Amino acid sequence: MNNNSSILFGRFDEFLWIRCSGRGSFSNSPTVKSLGDEYIASGGRLIVIDLETCSGIDSTFMGTLAGLARRLMPIDGAVQIASPSERCLCALESLGLDALLSIEPPTAPWRGKVEQIRANLGTETAPTVHLDARDQTLHVLDSHLTLSELSEENEEKFRNVTDCLKDELKRQKGQ
Repeated sequence: MNNNSSILFGRFDEFLWIRCSGRGSFSNSPTVKSLGDEYIASGGRLIVIDLETCSGIDSTFMGTLAGLARRLMPIDGAVQIASPSERCLCALESLGLDALLSIEPPTAPWRGKVEQIRANLGTETAPTVHLDARDQTLHVLDSHLTLSELSEENEEKFRNVTDCLKDELKRQKGQ
């Protein structure tokens, strides 16, 4: 992860809170996925992604959020977005994620407690998940396939990306 971004998190009674500072990208999305996977495996149902200090999000980061939301849907869970900047909100909406993620839901259990939650996150960042080249390629591919499954527009938009990533996996396997 570069020095311009960090992931802070905290487990609370009703949810996991993940705060992305800096840029939400392919480099820190494995950390977000790992935190979410662990929380879901322990029975958690609500993940809140705090984007107040997030300067932007790339497609891999958004695909990671979509993947977590899709895993939570069958167990009546959700991914909620707190305090997105206009830039992040536009990015989410441009890929149709506003239909999959709950953005600033008015009845969320964290409403009215945001400053207290943020204060309780502390200053220690989440451990960075380091992936080898193959696992990183798989992660980016999985994120883009998830986005592609959401709409025909996304499938068309990311077809070249997914094709290139599939080719890269074949090359990596041949080495």
